[in-house]
Amino acid sequence: MTVDVGSKQQTMTGLGVDANVHSWDGGQLKPAIERYAALGRITWRVIIEKADWEPSQVGAPNVIDEDYYKGIYESPKMQDLWNTIAYIESFPGQTVSLSVMGGVSSWMGGSQILPDKEDFWVRMIASLLDYGRNQKHLTIKLISPFNEPDWNGIEGPKVGPAQATELLEKLSHRLDALGMGDVRFVVPDTASAAAAHDQYLPALLANPVVAAKIAQVGIHSYDGNAGSVPDLLAQSPERAAGVWATEFNSPCDGCDNGVEQADTWDHAFQMAHDLLSLIDQGVSGAQLYDAWDGYYEHHGAFGYWGALKYDKATGTYTPRRSFDVLSLLLAAIPPGSVHLVSSGAQAVDSEAFAGPLTGHVTVVGDNPTSSTQRFQIKVSGTAALSRAQLVTAGPGSAGSSTRPIAVDGSSLTVSVPANSVFAVEAEP
Repeated sequence: MTVDVGSKQQTMTGLGVDANVHSWDGGQLKPAIERYAALGRITWRVIIEKADWEPSQVGAPNVIDEDYYKGIYESPKMQDLWNTIAYIESFPGQTVSLSVMGGVSSWMGGSQILPDKEDFWVRMIASLLDYGRNQKHLTIKLISPFNEPDWNGIEGPKVGPAQATELLEKLSHRLDALGMGDVRFVVPDTASAAAAHDQYLPALLANPVVAAKIAQVGIHSYDGNAGSVPDLLAQSPERAAGVWATEFNSPCDGCDNGVEQADTWDHAFQMAHDLLSLIDQGVSGAQLYDAWDGYYEHHGAFGYWGALKYDKATGTYTPRRSFDVLSLLLAAIPPGSVHLVSSGAQAVDSEAFAGPLTGHVTVVGDNPTSSTQRFQIKVSGTAALSRAQLVTAGPGSAGSSTRPIAVDGSSLTVSVPANSVFAVEAEP
């Protein structure tokens, strides 16, 4: 396998997890947050749902009534949001991207946003950010105001490309007027990457106001497919924005509907394989759905997607195998890592990265075969390597294991166990 440090691709910016705030439960969630924060600098897609916190139409859409909104934003539901974000932000280096999920109130449209209620929707989203930043003193600079707008109206209101563009332009102006011009969007967060590519992204990028506010193009992927969205973005003037898979995982039948599945290595392995595939296609960030098990209003059921399993009897969180794998991946690909061109070692699936520290090179991959794979890694374009290690997670036992690897100048030879996820970390 050859790795060329001089052939750089996308910079990794947003690996992390989706975080359901309804699990806060008076601080019972703190140990789960601590587990993730201990992994280093990660991105949290913090979910507030449903988007029905304004139960009736009140006042004029161009006025944010502080007394009215104080009653809403000091409610228990919203306290879960503020407390979760505040605890996440208490750990250094964490990035919060706020995601609004589920349908809106019936007067606003329920499964859609009625045209004559658009300005009220804009006020609702703007007031949420205004209260969080100015009353709760939180650092919220990223927001996904839509969730799967191309889907069924349950995950979020159905909003077509033209309406989404119009709403985002209005929201852009409203945020600027409120002194929050630094807030940027993660959009469109479609269920289908193809819908983002074919419909939403062309409309959003054609509007200069909206395009300038896009921090990341958000897509969802449960099959490792980015739908050529990174390629489309790379051809646009907004190519500096990256692509995040704001929900990714391997499929979990019934996990949305209160049915817990067995904790299998195959599921965790496939999750890692899909993430590597997304990175290979140009994605620069991805948040695992879900950080922990928890109840979702818009599903009306307890969700079991979590990399941390929740024990209702004890109120505690314990790792599933997907947490083992995610921990390995987050440690191996910290923010600022640069995806490199690599080739060879075709028996394994792998991606190479230059670490944020000069001269550090990491190869992350999976071995899908039933036998140990031994191969050489040759690194060009950097100083000679002085030390290296192999980190692996596999079906045999929980957690991961680490062992040193001998280096010879700018090359090393590694043996990767069968059916494992691995990271080779080398430094000068």
